[in-house]
Amino acid sequence: MKRFIHLSLLLTIILAFTGCDEESPYSGYAVNFSFDKSIHPYNQINSYGQFICVRRGANVGEYKLTDALGKTQTVNIPQIQIQQGAFHYGCGGLIIGTPMNCDGAIWAYDWACPKCDNSRHRINLDYTFGHAICPNCATKFDLNSGGIPIDGDSRPLWRYRVFDLGSNVLIQN
Repeated sequence: MKRFIHLSLLLTIILAFTGCDEESPYSGYAVNFSFDKSIHPYNQINSYGQFICVRRGANVGEYKLTDALGKTQTVNIPQIQIQQGAFHYGCGGLIIGTPMNCDGAIWAYDWACPKCDNSRHRINLDYTFGHAICPNCATKFDLNSGGIPIDGDSRPLWRYRVFDLGSNVLIQN
């Protein structure tokens, strides 16, 4: 009986402390993407409130890039980069930019809605105001304020770690 009480007390303490952890803003989806921010259209992220989007292409060795004006193009990955490591784009792809309210730091969000958590539910960007809305659940997010929901019931957009290395940017988790 004494052993049961000690075990119950230990489990209660463990559960109490695990409930105190804050939810991480970072996604658990694999991301490995790099680019040179001095080259067009990547240089658009150097302007506050401008965002570009990147997602997997239809064929191996390519990805789709949507610039800050909403124009999409297919980009071929150089062979040397393909050999150096696999590219990963999170769940729905990446939204990369410099929010208006983040001291010039580059941020990377997942392009998929965190509430729907499905690669097919990419949020639609309003490039004029830095907002995005999920066409499935109608949650609206503010990209300039950390990807917080401003209308709807969701958590903030998933983020990825960004390493700004001068002209090169590396996004990983």
